[in-house]
Amino acid sequence: MTAARRLLLLLTGINLVNYLDRMVVAAVIEPMGRDLGLSDTQRGWVNGIFLLAYMVGAPLFGLLADRFHRPRLVAVGVGLWSLATAGACLVHGFWGLLFTRSLVGIGEAAYASLGPALLADLFPEDERAAKFTWFYLAIPVGSALGYALGGIVAQHWGWRQAFLVAGLPGLFFAARMATLADPPRGGQDQGTDTAAGLSYGLKLRAILTNRVWVACTGSYVAYTFAMGALGFWGSAFLQRRHGVSVGSAGEVFGLFLVVTGILGTFSGGLLTKRLQHRWPDIGVDLSALTLLASIPAVFWALTSGNLHATYLAFFLAMLMLFVNTSPVNALTVSCLPASVRATGTGINVLLIHLLGDAISPALVGRVSEAGGAGGAALGKAMLLVIPAILISAVALIWARRRPLVSA
Repeated sequence: MTAARRLLLLLTGINLVNYLDRMVVAAVIEPMGRDLGLSDTQRGWVNGIFLLAYMVGAPLFGLLADRFHRPRLVAVGVGLWSLATAGACLVHGFWGLLFTRSLVGIGEAAYASLGPALLADLFPEDERAAKFTWFYLAIPVGSALGYALGGIVAQHWGWRQAFLVAGLPGLFFAARMATLADPPRGGQDQGTDTAAGLSYGLKLRAILTNRVWVACTGSYVAYTFAMGALGFWGSAFLQRRHGVSVGSAGEVFGLFLVVTGILGTFSGGLLTKRLQHRWPDIGVDLSALTLLASIPAVFWALTSGNLHATYLAFFLAMLMLFVNTSPVNALTVSCLPASVRATGTGINVLLIHLLGDAISPALVGRVSEAGGAGGAALGKAMLLVIPAILISAVALIWARRRPLVSA
């Protein structure tokens, strides 16, 4: 196995435990909320504070990553978030929980900024969409493990033990990452680095005036808003609206995430790789179409009174929503010169979470409380994701008035 493939495998493994850690909170939010006496708004801010710390830390680590040894920075971040996740098993109130989750956000910010930039330096530009497919497969698989493992452990041993189990695996990856060499920046790029040697202010300007980057980031802001709300409240919705147990809800969402995530992410990445030589913008077109197609399925899932119909609708919606993961993220990274790639990724992380999933869980929780906080009220509150999905698709359609990629 080549050094590039080994690093890809390690980055994918870190991405998997990254999302396992994130979704274990959603899996245990009901028993944890009852035990700690949290309101729906407070439950939403458990995720919100993590994302606030995450998005603030991402640009800082992006700036550091364009100057210093990236694998060691990743190792520090992974070690921090793993210890903080495990430490959540000791909290006894809302503020203690917010503290541990904020540390998790700071740790994950290092990886969020550096992981895609490292991956882009491992492979040529025409291979990145396919390689990003493997990297982003860790999102549904890790999320599924977080849902399933968190739900099962919480049901049988308690929610505190779920945090302990989720946090410890990352320490192995942190130790391994600290020993790796840093690949040359821009070593696989075809063009010249037009931002090399510029001041930080001019580099920032180069990022914010890049039309491709702006279009992809704008679309992903709205997409992240929707996915954040669906991912955080989905398990609770099944429990409240349809009476599903915490363990079963975690298992169902875990299974759906694995199957739809693999099928959707593979479809988006492989179709983009196969067709982009003939239609350079096929990844963006495919993303926009599947986003639009997911809207009726999301509406059906949140309004149906039949559990089996709800399951089918969630499955179809999640399948279509995962298609855009690889092509849009690969394009977001590849459109930037190597010398500003990590900084651009950090700013992207800041914006998509500041305007996306840092606020959507708490907003849905507040609307749910206003409606009575029952299953029907939560379902109506979650309908806020539909306009966000529409905006995400429209941003890509608007950007396609001119080609995004040179043929």
